[in-house]
Amino acid sequence: MRLARLMLGAGLCLALGLAHAGTDPAEWLKRMSEAARNTNYQGVVIYRSGEMMETMRLVHRYKDGEVRERIFSMTGEPREILRKGDEVTCIIPREKKITIDRVGGQSLFPELPEGRIEELKAHYEFQDLGTTRVAGRQCQGIRIQPKDEFRYGYQIWLDEKTAVPVKMTLVDMHGRMLEQVLFTQVDFPAEISDQALLPELDHKDYKLFTHDLTPMERGGQSRWDLSAVPPGFKLTGRDLRELPGGDGSIEHLMLSDGLSSVSIYSTSMSPTGKAAEGMGGMGALHSFGRMIGDFHITVLGEVPARTVEMIGEGIRPADAQP
Repeated sequence: MRLARLMLGAGLCLALGLAHAGTDPAEWLKRMSEAARNTNYQGVVIYRSGEMMETMRLVHRYKDGEVRERIFSMTGEPREILRKGDEVTCIIPREKKITIDRVGGQSLFPELPEGRIEELKAHYEFQDLGTTRVAGRQCQGIRIQPKDEFRYGYQIWLDEKTAVPVKMTLVDMHGRMLEQVLFTQVDFPAEISDQALLPELDHKDYKLFTHDLTPMERGGQSRWDLSAVPPGFKLTGRDLRELPGGDGSIEHLMLSDGLSSVSIYSTSMSPTGKAAEGMGGMGALHSFGRMIGDFHITVLGEVPARTVEMIGEGIRPADAQP
């Protein structure tokens, strides 16, 4: 789930700029994107989805142009997530394993560069929610409201002094909460030590799994044509990963409207292989699976069910004749 995958972060120029931001939602969103990456902060975060609630301790540091983070689960099954630049390490005691993925981490809160915010106005409206207090901090609220039924909306509360988002709620077209992440305690230290970013869990003798894509495996021509894509969604990335044991490869296509995103995975199936077909998912996350020849297709995203179904039903082999 997007809200569960990670991360937040500003500077002196940002703080000075906020004095002139007023309550223009677009201006606050521009500063939020910068702040969520480039500020030091740490605190306790609660994540909610349906009946599930999880508490985590988060440390985020920006130093010498590099983002480092550590997220430690305080409830449920122990686990720890470490991020250093584009490398994400997960420590999972229950399975006694460590996974390292070098294909890039995703932020807990959306990153919205200035150009992207202007593009989003075609499919979302930005609204001022006024001010309130979150985790003892005075905050400015912004609503990102979709103009159609193909995407979800957001209600985001930004710390007035730093523009770091301290609360975000994912909502459906009717404003009902689907997921929420919020700080219950947060501070913004000038310095964060290397020690604060080291893992707490004892991971001695854990098995290591590394997912590493070479530059040659990124980009290139997909084997699929996407004939039915909701307005505003565009192909933003492609990568190809070899499966363990030489059992073929899995292709990943990423679609995004600049805020919401959808992943498409395809892999060849053995004659005896079984794969999920039709609709699935949990909470705000929806999936759609189907077979096309010997390939199984999975469309997955934190978007309404009709969006993944529309995309999945419209996939065709790239060499198919109209």
